Amino acid sequence: MMKSFFFSAIIALSLVSCTDDDNVVTPGGGDTVTTKTILGKVPDTLISKFVYYSFEADSFIPASQAETDAWDIRLPYLFGGGKTRSIDIVLNSGTINVLGKTKGKIIDTTFDLLQSAPSDDQLIVDDTANSKRIIPIAIDGTGMFTYEPTSRTINPAPQKTLVLKTKSGKYVKFQVTSLYKGQPAPPTMMSELGHYSFRYAKSNNRNLKTN
Repeated sequence: MMKSFFFSAIIALSLVSCTDDDNVVTPGGGDTVTTKTILGKVPDTLISKFVYYSFEADSFIPASQAETDAWDIRLPYLFGGGKTRSIDIVLNSGTINVLGKTKGKIIDTTFDLLQSAPSDDQLIVDDTANSKRIIPIAIDGTGMFTYEPTSRTINPAPQKTLVLKTKSGKYVKFQVTSLYKGQPAPPTMMSELGHYSFRYAKSNNRNLKTN
């Protein structure tokens, strides 16, 4: 009888250990936070000069739904040959689209170091006025991108991470990792501009710690 008790206890402990090893669970809600990566998406200039992405659906949304709340972020077509001087990325909210409900904020830290979303009162709706934009369009480092004059390339600012909240209340951290075909590191003036590669992680609570 005693041997049977110890055997059962060992099995129970083994099952708990396997569960802890196989699933990384974040505190405060039991949400597993994983990073999703998208590589080399190019806007279709024949239909729309933008691409629309939904973090809730984990998919791109057709331009025909631009006036709905189906998408969270809009990425513009980028012209090569030194013609791109700003990058007009917007969230689906505010004066961008009256149906949009996405809010956000740029955080001054790297994607990996950002472990939690700010409180809801710090997340704002986007606006078309430059002074009220969530993501500045300039590529001078104040927003999400910097310009490298030597190579004449545009690169993601590593110390800037976008945090947003979707219409259903999911929290997301987002970073563009490259704007060039094939994600060259580093890109050169001969690299083809306009291919969006990005990563993001989402959670049902504010904990955005990734592994």
